Amino acid sequence: MSATIQKLYWHDGNLIGVAFAIDAKGKTSVTLSAAFYRDEQARSRDNYEISCNDVSSFTSTLDSAELRENNRAGNISQGYMKEKTLWVYFADGILKVSARRFRLVKC
Repeated sequence: MSATIQKLYWHDGNLIGVAFAIDAKGKTSVTLSAAFYRDEQARSRDNYEISCNDVSSFTSTLDSAELRENNRAGNISQGYMKEKTLWVYFADGILKVSARRFRLVKC
């Protein structure tokens, strides 16, 4: 679990994409791409990628119309890590990923 994921300023972030993959050996991963403000005073968002590897479970429900409607203001309301699970709350949606390893990269 990465402490930097916990320190992200999640509020008013924007979802760019979510991808699930399984390779030939059965290893699973989920990648979340999003743009976040550095803090509440920042004027622009920076792009990040959160890689979740060795995923044991992945659940998501997203409302495309709500994401689109809230895109300018920010369609991510909150996110956090609890044990080995990433929780992200969106405008009318949620993403929950349980995995062994998480990695945050600024793009």
